[in-house]
Parts: sequence; structure tokens; C-alpha cells
Amino acid sequence: MMSLIFLLLLIAMVSAFIGKKSMSYAFFAISVVIGLYWFHHHATDTLSILL
Repeated sequence: MMSLIFLLLLIAMVSAFIGKKSMSYAFFAISVVIGLYWFHHHATDTLSILL
């Protein structure tokens, strides 16, 4: 999942570099949404630690 986020950010940076501004914003927004979902998944996951 993390590699997907980095791939989307790479596509956003390359598209911004070649001048496709709206496509760059779209890929950046998608990567932010997926990153926030991934953070929420890990932040609310219960730890299975037996003490």
C-alpha cells in the first residue's frame, strides 16, 4: 500500500514537471486521501500484545 502512495506522488511530481497541472493536483489529492485512510487504519488498529 505504501508503494502505491509513493507511486501516485511520483506521478503527481512528474506531471507537474511536464506542465499538466490539473492532473498533478488530482494524483496528489488521491495520494493524500489514500495516505489518510492508511494512517486511520493503523491508528485505530488494536495491538495484540499479551502482558
